[in-house]
Amino acid sequence: MVKNFLFKDRDGQTPLPPELQKGLKPVHIQTIGELDEYEEQNIVEGLSWLKNYTGECSSYDFWLKLHKKLFGNVWKWAGVVRQHELNNPVFYLPHQIWPSLKQLENDINYWLKEKSFSHNEIAARFHERIETIHPFTNGNGRFGRILIEFFCEKNSMQIPTWGVSLKSDPKARRQAYITALVCTRQKTDYHLLIKFMFS
Repeated sequence: MVKNFLFKDRDGQTPLPPELQKGLKPVHIQTIGELDEYEEQNIVEGLSWLKNYTGECSSYDFWLKLHKKLFGNVWKWAGVVRQHELNNPVFYLPHQIWPSLKQLENDINYWLKEKSFSHNEIAARFHERIETIHPFTNGNGRFGRILIEFFCEKNSMQIPTWGVSLKSDPKARRQAYITALVCTRQKTDYHLLIKFMFS
């Protein structure tokens, strides 16, 4: 079952910035640590729901539902596609999100049917695409890693470990993850991401 998705690398004492206070349901949260605690509890509930889920997992309807289950107790906009641009120009613009999610749904089902790539590369391609689309205001990384672990489990694929060998150094682990994603986006080379995900 899903278990390796969380990268604990944030300073819990950092005051919650104003942009993260927007849309919060528990309005008394003051620090990043408190936010992490609430989100992690919500994620536990979401994973419990996921454990009993028996439907398909390769459609954007499921992706929206999963995000809402993981974050719906904390964020008013959980499971809702974002309507604003993000500071990072890598991530898709709001008007690109819906057609990109539909295209990704089509691509995944085609890759599986036609065996277009190895199982590990299909998982890596799926993950890079959902992270680059970045459909939600927040929680995209955790959502994306949980989704891919569940997708791999449902399709009898190897389950990602997400650089678990670096677990004792969360900052190095996250940096290796980001480096692998950047390499994939810039060079369309999945080897580094596959290595991070599965070794």
